[in-house]
Amino acid sequence: KKSRILVRFAEATFRQNLEEQSFQESRATQEIWQNSSQYDSDVEHLFTYVQVFTASLSSFAHGANDIANAVAPLAAIIDIYQSGEINPEAPVQKWILAYGAVALVLGLLLYGYKVMKTIGYKLTAVSPTRGSSASLAASLLVVTASYIGIPVSTTQCIVGAVAGIGLVEGKNNVQWRQLVIVCISWVLVFFVACFVSA
Repeated sequence: KKSRILVRFAEATFRQNLEEQSFQESRATQEIWQNSSQYDSDVEHLFTYVQVFTASLSSFAHGANDIANAVAPLAAIIDIYQSGEINPEAPVQKWILAYGAVALVLGLLLYGYKVMKTIGYKLTAVSPTRGSSASLAASLLVVTASYIGIPVSTTQCIVGAVAGIGLVEGKNNVQWRQLVIVCISWVLVFFVACFVSA
């Protein structure tokens, strides 16, 4: 019984065929993928190794920026609670960083496949060459912003980069409706978060 529960959990979260689902859910996705340029298979295979590097860089950038954006307010609240004072340079305790990392992994496990499906399949055709370019561009932007101290969203950067690689092949190679839905959701989430926190 326990193994059946784990199998059902896996099939509902991380063990899914995202490509098949994306093509079934959207005819426009199928058309974009069918009409996209096909590069040499040896080159695409070679870029799978490059994509591992750029994906690692994206993970680093995500941790340096987005996790810091989420953990910093929590660290400030805990510091104010413990000291009774507002400290502009509140120390970040290690357990808070661990909490942020665990929350990131749980979010990826439970809902990450939805984001992967949208960015990896529904916006435009993404192959190893295209994906490594988008990942590298977004990562460099996020790391630079983190170094300067500008809070940005890794997800917004990668969505912009993926849309950019789609535009290289022409404006018809991007699913604009999907991109608009993503952008509207960002705006709505901002206002919902403001309302909930108030």
